[in-house]
Amino acid sequence: MTRLNEVLSRRRFSVILFVSFMLLWALLTKVHTHSWQEESRMATVQTLVEQGTFVIDHTEFNRTGDKVFINEHFYSDKTPLLSVAAAGAYSILHNVFGLTLDPTICVPDEDPAACRAFTPTGTRFTAFYWLTLIFIGGSASLLIVLFWQAMLNAGANGTLATALAVALGIASPLAPYSIVFAGHVPAALCLFAGFTFLITASGLEACPYPPHCGGGPLGVAGVQSQEAANPAKASTPDGGNGQASTSKVRWNSWRFFFAGFFISLAANIDLTLAIFIVAFGLWVLFTRWRGLLPYALGALLPFALSAVVNYWAAGTIMPLYFDPKAYDFVGTVLNTTVGGTNGFYSWEFGTRYTYDMFIGQRGLFSFTPMLIFAFVGIGVAIKQRQPRGLALALLLGSLIFAAYLILRTDNFGGLAWGTRWFVPLVPLWWYFSRDAYCVMRNKPRAAFVWQALFWVAVLISFLTAAQGLHDAWRDIFPLLRL
Repeated sequence: MTRLNEVLSRRRFSVILFVSFMLLWALLTKVHTHSWQEESRMATVQTLVEQGTFVIDHTEFNRTGDKVFINEHFYSDKTPLLSVAAAGAYSILHNVFGLTLDPTICVPDEDPAACRAFTPTGTRFTAFYWLTLIFIGGSASLLIVLFWQAMLNAGANGTLATALAVALGIASPLAPYSIVFAGHVPAALCLFAGFTFLITASGLEACPYPPHCGGGPLGVAGVQSQEAANPAKASTPDGGNGQASTSKVRWNSWRFFFAGFFISLAANIDLTLAIFIVAFGLWVLFTRWRGLLPYALGALLPFALSAVVNYWAAGTIMPLYFDPKAYDFVGTVLNTTVGGTNGFYSWEFGTRYTYDMFIGQRGLFSFTPMLIFAFVGIGVAIKQRQPRGLALALLLGSLIFAAYLILRTDNFGGLAWGTRWFVPLVPLWWYFSRDAYCVMRNKPRAAFVWQALFWVAVLISFLTAAQGLHDAWRDIFPLLRL
């Protein structure tokens, strides 16, 4: 086991992990659109490259319901940064390789190969396939590797770090949305990247458990944790040389900057995640106040970039779906409200909607029971470990996020696997699953039963996620629900 832990902890293993998941996504990624979400983004991608405009009047993808009507033209109602980035890649696919986005709708239940590229009669590599594999599958694979590294830095051994990272990839809500073109997975990557920068900037990484509970050597993470525990010594690592101390302070400032940047970038893919800019910003203010300015500067950049793109697109610096009148047009299928959504029509509706969102037919925990353990881990971290403030900030942000969905939405994200809005938050919650896994470490018999239940929850989560790997854009029922 020691040898296996060493192998699974090596940096080169990250390449194996990344390539393995890219191959998995390559086999499963869809070749055509099958949702308004995808059609809305592809409409922008196609018109930008082929027509030089954000106006989507003259593309067959205009059939999407996710659009707004501004200045006598239709536009996608999605935040623009991901679509603009995809347009850059599509310009190469279109102008160099001669690929054109095909407006064909493919329903997995009606296709012999479930709309995948590899069929019984050959292959079919479309522009949509490559864009999805690059931006969504690539983001998912990078996220899994980043999570694996975060587990090692937190003190997990190679086996546990790898097991939890693989579970995140195939047994969480991440899986169904890694093979279709939606913003959830890239947003998840950015949000988790910002979260890890906050951890490293604070010196809170390592808290190793005993080897029998997945504990690993301290390594670099342990050094950082020890420095955090002894700031006087950490501030003069060269025996009192102020130059080294100044260099460390500067690097820490850059970490806070990149934390703000990536969390904000996530919010500029999925605007509801802006809640976490504030939640984590408050944590920085009250515990690491010197990092607040670089954090705020980093957070400002993606918003400034989005404002420029929105102004270029439609002459306004605000997100296009902020204008309720933009959804007021003949044939609209959304509400004439900000974002086209509304909710909590009555106490009866709100109560039922909340129930179904968490433990019912579209329940977060009924689809992914493993998350029960993740939240137990957050509780353990708040009670026992160093990242108490950061865990509290995550919990506070999650509660506000959930409250917003309950009060302002009414359809769980449309016809889709689970309640897809939670996908970007899953890796942050999953980070604390190691704490739950080891909560019984001092009681061997209880620990055996607890860890067995842990992996049973992972298995059930995987079996439910596997249904989404066939078709993420259909309403399915979880294996377990109340």
